[in-house]
Amino acid sequence: MDLLDRIKSRAPEYDEIYYQFILDFTVEQGARMGTAKDEDKWKQGKYFSTRYEMYMYATLLGLKKNYKIPIEAGTKTKKFIEMNSWKPVPIANYIIMGILGMGDYNLYQLENMEEQEVENTITKIKKDIEGYANGGFDIIRSKDKEDQTFFVENDNSFIDLLDE
Repeated sequence: MDLLDRIKSRAPEYDEIYYQFILDFTVEQGARMGTAKDEDKWKQGKYFSTRYEMYMYATLLGLKKNYKIPIEAGTKTKKFIEMNSWKPVPIANYIIMGILGMGDYNLYQLENMEEQEVENTITKIKKDIEGYANGGFDIIRSKDKEDQTFFVENDNSFIDLLDE
């Protein structure tokens, strides 16, 4: 299994304090996850079809703003689905490339590392993804507290947030 497959086989976590906040922007689908139509999103006033789409956005936002909040030990967390199930695949790959570009990993030495060292590197990559996602969630939550109409009255709010 190559490095990318091993990274993508992980299910990143997020701080449980963001759970309801994520649901506020995501279509409720139950067992129909990922099958919501644009009409459903429009009726419910939601921006994302699945929770992992919002997680992907939050990670990209955290990366763009270089804002990372690591999950502290003992924090109650929730898991997302494994990254190899994220769609669209090019964006999931882009997130991993961004993490690798921002991180301090010795990828040249991977072939010479012991298995435990490789596993530790993959775990660090997963932790960095989680940290940037939590940073992105914090940015979104702060913006919502600062301006409660920003996400309600602006159809392009999430695009605009990336540009701020």
